[in-house]
Amino acid sequence: MTEEPYRWLEAIQNRREYIEDQLTPGLPVVALSAEPGVLLLGVKTAMPKLFEIYDTLALGSLGHPADIEKVRQTAIDAAHLEGFARSAQDVSSRRLVSYNLAPALKAAFEQIFSAPLLFRGVLAELGATPADDALWSVDYDGSFTAQTGADLVHGTVISGPRQVAKDWIAQSPRPELDRNSLPAAALSALRLLVWAKLRGTKDQGIEFENTPKEPKTLKEKLGVEALEFALLDRSLVGKPIAYRIPSVDELGL
Repeated sequence: MTEEPYRWLEAIQNRREYIEDQLTPGLPVVALSAEPGVLLLGVKTAMPKLFEIYDTLALGSLGHPADIEKVRQTAIDAAHLEGFARSAQDVSSRRLVSYNLAPALKAAFEQIFSAPLLFRGVLAELGATPADDALWSVDYDGSFTAQTGADLVHGTVISGPRQVAKDWIAQSPRPELDRNSLPAAALSALRLLVWAKLRGTKDQGIEFENTPKEPKTLKEKLGVEALEFALLDRSLVGKPIAYRIPSVDELGL
């Protein structure tokens, strides 16, 4: 009987290692709070990774498509239930993460006799001004971190290798990304996306300042032509939906 807690801890550690191995090949997703709104950017694949959740909420994700869909649906159901039971103004990223997503992910992670959720994501909330925005990084084990206020100038990144996001946070001094216009924010987000992708490869020593500043060169570094992007448009605050897909011309990419 005395060995049971140790067996559980060992099982949890094995489970964590398995999930990290499965997530490592995942392509990064970047979220950036800017004057025009909150921009989410990722590499376009067969399965979408960016989703509308509620009026001013959007989700960027990586992991197994079925697990991403399960988390997405949980977020949508929780947000709409909150909006129906209270009001649309009561639906916030803080409540959604703290009371719904994090507990559900933690419970799934600790159920060692069931399949784990292969998921890592960023939940973005649009405010009336950039200072009111919020970016929440949420992981498969229910852990989460928030970026608000002055910290938003650095943008946030989620990546298959967990260390990449930690490296971005640990940089000192941390780069402040250009976010005064939509094209400037899109270029900054694309540079961060390239940095995050290269960080987990042979070019892992790359510094953000050394990433190219030309969209064509950045795409060549990524090795892709197509990008997936979404915008929580600040000009649409107060209207039913702030989520939209901007055109490539708008982004200057």
